[in-house]
Amino acid sequence: MNLKGNKLKIIGITSIILVILIGAFVVYEIGPYNRKSKKDIIIDIPTGSSVNSISNILYENQLIKNKTLFKVLVKLSNNAEEIKAGKYLISQTYSNKDILELLVSGKVYNDGIKVTIPEGSTSKEIVSILVDKKIGKKDKYDDLINNPSKLYDKFRFLKENDIKSLEGFLYPSTYYFKEGDSEEKVISTMLSQFDKEYTDKLVKRQKELNMTLEEVVNIASIIEKEAVLDEDRPIIASVFYNRLDIDMPLQSDATIQYVFDERKKIVTYADLKIDSPYNTYINKGLPPTPIASPGIKSIKAALYPEKTDYLYFVATIDGGNNYSVTYEEHLKYVQEYKDARDKLQKENNTSTNKN
Repeated sequence: MNLKGNKLKIIGITSIILVILIGAFVVYEIGPYNRKSKKDIIIDIPTGSSVNSISNILYENQLIKNKTLFKVLVKLSNNAEEIKAGKYLISQTYSNKDILELLVSGKVYNDGIKVTIPEGSTSKEIVSILVDKKIGKKDKYDDLINNPSKLYDKFRFLKENDIKSLEGFLYPSTYYFKEGDSEEKVISTMLSQFDKEYTDKLVKRQKELNMTLEEVVNIASIIEKEAVLDEDRPIIASVFYNRLDIDMPLQSDATIQYVFDERKKIVTYADLKIDSPYNTYINKGLPPTPIASPGIKSIKAALYPEKTDYLYFVATIDGGNNYSVTYEEHLKYVQEYKDARDKLQKENNTSTNKN
């Protein structure tokens, strides 16, 4: 009896020691790669990387000791889908938990020349920004933008038959480039960001609407240029879809502005008669290409428009819009806008004269 009891006691003690040793091993393995290290390492997590490939990158760069335990940590944290692609600066003193939190935060390491592409920028404006920053040559950018087929091997979504230009697909964001970066690398970086933002969910919605990617980006680009307030984007989208449904011209000033090298303060009645495929007052349907690079809010508005009967909209002084179903109602809102604008201008002039 005592012998049996002693055996159980030995087994119990051994089990406890084993658990302690395993626990100590796990704590050690998921801890810092080198607590005393002063070395920071830059890694690059490509878009669409799996947890397995990320763990390999970290292991090969001597940032984690055990790939399996890192993958277990990611699984237990339910953060696999939250890890963001990009370049990261990671210290060897970071634990697995510290590294995972950094990758989920998306606080990427930025070096090089900062380039900010505003939402609604045309490809000409984007190229001008890049060239001014001494990143690449205009003629090489123009060649890539006008020949999407040169990037087919990198971006399958460009292979759709109606994509004739990269206009609209150079995603507006803040980037960091080096002076020696090639034009193809710069353009590819922007296309990669577009591909990342245009998720599988949005692709699915596009197919539900029976639209091509070019059509979505095209109408999103017009929404981007027409909208001031975010809440107006889905409503503006509904107006354009309603016009398309009844074979009515889109009649967008924004598409006419695209014809000019520099944006005009106001589109005149003479401009409405310009002979251009981008003149949506005299041509029905969408313009030949998108007219700018839309942000994700305009893209989502194009895919998830409001359900309305509106056919017209006109700006208000506060930046919003008045919407109407009939042309008569629309004319009333146009007059209201003109009256409010003239009143504001008169008040400003009076104030200026007093000063």
